[in-house]
Amino acid sequence: MSIDVKVVRSPESNIAIYWGHQFQFANNETGYLTLGLGETTKLVSFGIFDAIQGVPNNSSGLCDNIIGFLSTGIGSACYLIYDWNIGYNYRLQVSRISDVNGSEQWQGTVYDYASNSTSIIGNILVPHTYGQLGTASSTWDEYATAASCNTTSTSAIFSYPYAQNSAGNHAPSQAEVTYGNSACQDSNVQYLGGGAYEADAGNNISRDTPAKTLMWSHEPALVSQSQASVPEFPLVTAPYVAFVVISTVVIFRLAGRSLNVQFNG
Repeated sequence: MSIDVKVVRSPESNIAIYWGHQFQFANNETGYLTLGLGETTKLVSFGIFDAIQGVPNNSSGLCDNIIGFLSTGIGSACYLIYDWNIGYNYRLQVSRISDVNGSEQWQGTVYDYASNSTSIIGNILVPHTYGQLGTASSTWDEYATAASCNTTSTSAIFSYPYAQNSAGNHAPSQAEVTYGNSACQDSNVQYLGGGAYEADAGNNISRDTPAKTLMWSHEPALVSQSQASVPEFPLVTAPYVAFVVISTVVIFRLAGRSLNVQFNG
């Protein structure tokens, strides 16, 4: 399961913000991938709730196997210093790679379209009871250390949401916008066509797209933001449904504030 992300506006230091893709397994356990900035360090991360163990791919990465996820328990998270660039397109992907003594190993990767290169963030082992990937996933923007609504404005474009499995390879066939119950109202989602949408948050952002807006209701002909523009494309029927939620809620970090997008298949 993968999605592309392009940061189009953001400080490059002195802010903790993450643009992420959160996915679910068949047993409803959850994992995520992010492209982000931790104050002064650009990085990517890959985590799974209640996992057995995470293993970094090389010496430039690390994994923490006692990560707290608010009320959901603990899990494993892997991190890799990654010098992403504003205006460049990256693909975040999670894939099942092997069985290990009855358990399953999943891999998180980031692909750089500009350099045509893939970096492995880490491998995470989970019990076999997790099953395959489920039909729900989400994208979100998280201001990880924000203490108020007064935050620097940022903008990112998500595009090319896609899932590959034995039942068929498809994009989400439905996408609906909704916002969380945070007092902060400075966030907005704009559909760009072709399965792509822009997520804006922070100071001076006006909410023009109402909650519950249906961005698309049939599987779109996808266009990656690695291209220069995204026109509207004709829609085709798909055998599974996805649901997109955009919200300003706290995710993963108690001090955080985030803009969230969810797909249900």
